[in-house]
Amino acid sequence: MSDADSTTARDTTAPVQDQHPQPLDDKVAGILVQEEADLAGHDEAEVLDALRQRFADAGIAISEDDLLDQARRIAASDNDGYSG
Repeated sequence: MSDADSTTARDTTAPVQDQHPQPLDDKVAGILVQEEADLAGHDEAEVLDALRQRFADAGIAISEDDLLDQARRIAASDNDGYSG
């Protein structure tokens, strides 16, 4: 490999998302935006279950009170836009 090749080589062993870590607040906000887009106006219990699963999958600890508040907010929002 020439010097020119070594300067342009990139590590391709790590997933892209691992190479560009997001702050925790951005990850939480992204999950909430997506869940609201998917579940606005749905039953609060359904939203709560989905939020628990998404945060668990992402490895993010969130309090039960915060989950309940967000589930209530998303369930109360309309399907045409974000309650934001």
